[in-house]
Amino acid sequence: MSAIQQTDLNFKLSTRIVFDPEEILKHLQLGISIPILPELHKYIFEDIKSYNAKAIILEKDISEENFYDHTDKAVGISLIYDDKDETLFFGYFGVYDHDGNKIEFLLDRIIEYAQDHKYKNIRGPINIPTLIYGWGFMVEGSTKDLFIGCPTNPPIYQEIFLNKGFYVKFKEHRYHVPALKMNPHDLPGYDFTDYEYINPGKEGIWDVIEEMMSLHINFQPPSAQITPKKSLNLKVFIDFIFSFGKEWMLWVVYQKSTNKMIASGYVIPNIFHKDKKGRMDSISFHDWVVHPNHQRKGLAMLMYGETSLRGINKKTENFIRWGSWPVGSENIANKKAAEKMGGIKNKSHLILEYEI
Repeated sequence: MSAIQQTDLNFKLSTRIVFDPEEILKHLQLGISIPILPELHKYIFEDIKSYNAKAIILEKDISEENFYDHTDKAVGISLIYDDKDETLFFGYFGVYDHDGNKIEFLLDRIIEYAQDHKYKNIRGPINIPTLIYGWGFMVEGSTKDLFIGCPTNPPIYQEIFLNKGFYVKFKEHRYHVPALKMNPHDLPGYDFTDYEYINPGKEGIWDVIEEMMSLHINFQPPSAQITPKKSLNLKVFIDFIFSFGKEWMLWVVYQKSTNKMIASGYVIPNIFHKDKKGRMDSISFHDWVVHPNHQRKGLAMLMYGETSLRGINKKTENFIRWGSWPVGSENIANKKAAEKMGGIKNKSHLILEYEI
């Protein structure tokens, strides 16, 4: 696919599709506000290969300008991929100067690609791997501080998408929550004697991974269903948490009487912020799930409490002081829980969808 258009800025824009992961990575920073650090390259490569992703590169014609032939012409990018279904996903959508003409031109090329390849829907932005680079266009008024999984952008992006006929598929809020240390077994009114909280660790995770994934696939809320089915790339997910975080950041809960896993979850280390002593001090309270038969029994308190006892410890290398709690706009229970723990809503992101 190639497209050319004369703009009112007196230069031509064109697009080309790039398949080589190395070349994609070269331009990927154009489409995301979160740093693409060298130590993160391998995780991006894994997901690009897993999804067989391609990139649409937006280029400015500078042939008549006073530059050498090897000057990089790229001024924008969007990653595109699918999950072998009828939806074309896009991510890392951005242009270097946030110019409306360039944004619209690149978006038109995505729509044309989807039409030419018989997709029925377009959905995004979903930036793989999502546990690092997140998803969504940031809503105006959100705080712009750097945090893992929370891309930032000016509102012109979603404005142009909505004007093109996209609609809001999903909205997620983020709550800034202080990390409070709590022993769940001291809480009145709860009985956790039939439950066992376990940190399986980097080696033990492989003994429980199938049960854990079954829980997440079958009982995640609607907010977890907007991403591609393979979005939880096991190798990327596990390697990242244990490479940059600690073993307490991933857990499972078993019912002792049945020896069945009935809950699990993980937090994501915020590698982009440290305290004055160089310690990681924040996390994303990311993905927690409880089997429906065991909900409303306080297991969220059990999981949070046990995790806090391990992560909020001045004697450890990582002394967590605060976290970001993602809550789907439809999830009233989680919203109330975040607020009850002193959380303040400070970010919101939108996933957009388009029907061909």
